[in-house]
Amino acid sequence: MSKNKDVTIVKQPLVIMFRQDDKVVCHIHPSNEDNYQSYGLLICDLVRHVANAFKVDEDDVWKWVDAERDNPTTAIEQAQ
Repeated sequence: MSKNKDVTIVKQPLVIMFRQDDKVVCHIHPSNEDNYQSYGLLICDLVRHVANAFKVDEDDVWKWVDAERDNPTTAIEQAQ
């Protein structure tokens, strides 16, 4: 087993997303202080991080977000 000093242990996640069985799974973990507005701010931060990671303009990412919001390509399924 390799010892990676860059390992981060997440003790209080806000959102965890991963791919499983060809689906994207999203777990939201709000604290008592969080609400939909605070998560809206997280979404904005995520768009900025995505733009930075892919070296594209933030507006380019927002165009894709708006297109998906206007015409969703995937359904949201609630876990039981």
